[in-house]
Amino acid sequence: MRVKYYDIFGMRGQIKMSVNPPQCIVDANFHIVLDGVVHQYVGIGWVQVRDATPEDENLPQVFSPHCSQCKHYDVLKDKKMYCFKSHKCITARKRPCKDYSEQ
Repeated sequence: MRVKYYDIFGMRGQIKMSVNPPQCIVDANFHIVLDGVVHQYVGIGWVQVRDATPEDENLPQVFSPHCSQCKHYDVLKDKKMYCFKSHKCITARKRPCKDYSEQ
């Protein structure tokens, strides 16, 4: 199961978890896997529990969307990032554009 980074942490901090956590995280007893490490939410923030193991595949996996994962993205011959939706060369962004779509 995959969860977007912004669904957990919100845009500016950890307020989203204390107000309205995603149901899949509640079902997993407030555990997630982020960058190969299992984290648990303890009410005031996230605490690292341990390194992820193959048994942790049923925990929600956190990923942050990136322009290179978008279906409109491609690499040109001169190694530049190109977006076919906006018809221009792009640079890596912290947040993807409004046309971001994986499939």
